[in-house]
Amino acid sequence: MFGRKKGTEAAPASPEIGLLGAGTKFEGKIRFRGTLRLDGTVRGDIRSEPGSGSVLVINRNAAVLGSVVSDSVLVSGELQGNVIAQQSVEIFRDGRLRGDIYTGSIMIESGAEFQGGCHMIGDMSAEERAALPQAVLGNEDAPAAASDSPRRRKSESKASA
Repeated sequence: MFGRKKGTEAAPASPEIGLLGAGTKFEGKIRFRGTLRLDGTVRGDIRSEPGSGSVLVINRNAAVLGSVVSDSVLVSGELQGNVIAQQSVEIFRDGRLRGDIYTGSIMIESGAEFQGGCHMIGDMSAEERAALPQAVLGNEDAPAAASDSPRRRKSESKASA
């Protein structure tokens, strides 16, 4: 009754672990497998292969300015951008997320800040979930800003037509 919906089984976590240390600043795209722990600042997109068991951990003093695609995203720092997380998004007490979220499960701890839209993808077909990065984030080379949601783009294009 309260179990996972068909097609949302968790992928086994990969043993690969990456780290962007405190005080480190990175500008550009990051592609990763396994777990990526951020303690520094990233300006650009962060992506992993959906369904690979990937986990992105944004620690307390870390900041990400760009879109994120990962199976699970844990936020204790700052994230400004849209998020696609097939499994889950967790925003902890010190976390701040500004952007639209597309996920199978969400947890927002008391004291956390979240500004944006949340779209539950558990009922989507595998094909619909696979199409999310292109539909939500658009061009893979262009970082998605928190204010660049699909709804806002549609309303802006209607207003200018």
